[in-house]
Amino acid sequence: MDECAAVILAAGASTRLGQPKQLILLEGESLLRRTTRLAIDSGCSPVLVVLGRDAASFLPEVGGLQAVVTINEEWQSGMASSLKTGIKAVLAACPQVQNMMVLVCDQPELDSPQLKHLLTTHRSGRALITASKYVETLGVPAIFSKKVFGELLDLAGDQGARRVLTRHRNKVATVDFPGGDFDLDTPEDLVRLH
Repeated sequence: MDECAAVILAAGASTRLGQPKQLILLEGESLLRRTTRLAIDSGCSPVLVVLGRDAASFLPEVGGLQAVVTINEEWQSGMASSLKTGIKAVLAACPQVQNMMVLVCDQPELDSPQLKHLLTTHRSGRALITASKYVETLGVPAIFSKKVFGELLDLAGDQGARRVLTRHRNKVATVDFPGGDFDLDTPEDLVRLH
């Protein structure tokens, strides 16, 4: 079975939310720690956490977990720089890796069975990408074959992986993710969470 690395994008400033979403507690656990733990529990290895703004204050959240933290010094330039930082760190740590799961830390409905379903679907098929599907949208968590790492590295600015997903739409397997569209971007989202 091909190993699958995981890259957790957690470098942003959470400006619309007004507080670091990485530290929001869900059932007593920060979203950053929870997402990292879920990636590890699903069997991904290595697991890379990309931090940026105030990285030092988030380090304790992943302490004691089998995860590697990498810092995106250019986090202000947008999500693409975090994706690039994560991919480069994965390839440095594990050059033979064939697949990479990309996650964000602000999807409170995410759980271990969802990630395991993504992995099983990706490994059992011939898809280039296996993506989560919610409200007619394809998004993260998603697993990318090494064949598209170069395209992910070519992204710029605030582009996430959606452009690559769209480009290869006919080679994407999907896994339904009920509640995947709920992420924490605004104070109203936080009210909804609690």
